[in-house]
Amino acid sequence: MNRMKALLTIGLLIAALVPLQAQKSGDISAPAIMQNVEKGFEAVKDFTVTLNAEVDMERVRVPKMTATLYYKKPDKVHVASPNFAMLPREGIVLNPAVLTQRYQATLKGKETVEGKELYRIDLSAREPRIRPAQLMIWVDPSNWTITRMESAPYQGRALRLAMTYALHQGTMWLPQTLSASFEAIARDTTVRLDLNLQATPDPDEPRRPPRSGKINVQYLDYKINTGLSDEIFEKKEGAGRTK
Repeated sequence: MNRMKALLTIGLLIAALVPLQAQKSGDISAPAIMQNVEKGFEAVKDFTVTLNAEVDMERVRVPKMTATLYYKKPDKVHVASPNFAMLPREGIVLNPAVLTQRYQATLKGKETVEGKELYRIDLSAREPRIRPAQLMIWVDPSNWTITRMESAPYQGRALRLAMTYALHQGTMWLPQTLSASFEAIARDTTVRLDLNLQATPDPDEPRRPPRSGKINVQYLDYKINTGLSDEIFEKKEGAGRTK
């Protein structure tokens, strides 16, 4: 009887260790990865941050710009600046919980990017109305942050993002830099680009939406969980884009 109990105990220990060993060896699911990413953002309720941006957009001349970004969970965003080149909403602030709610995640394996081994996850919209319908993200397992993102063709362009993060208050990973590149994939110049650009076009070029370019953004001077009012995000004449 004692021998049977010993064998049973050993069996239970082996069964308990197997999942741990599997995860250690890299056998982890897409939902588990997204859950880890969410943990680094779950303590964030709202924040205010200064954005410094440099824009290099085809057929558009834009000087260096500074703006104030207000964010409140789950996805309220307001940028206070009369002439700020607004990044697509899927890039300027990423709430992993919202991504999980809106998209079905599929793990595509590991990829080495600039010397770092990252998890690649494909995201497919759970509902037809969600845009973009498909996203690809790359997650850094050293701090469980989304360091890269690409959109499938949407509104005549492809979007690629590269992000770096800084740890705040010991638990919150927030964007430090963002580099966005836009590439045209269609020759139809009537396609509407989801950019709020107020800039001076080249006088020799017809007034058409910019087709390709880059935007580099720095996030400075965070003020986190100050209890931002919903009134900040109400759409007002002359204000930046608001959710």
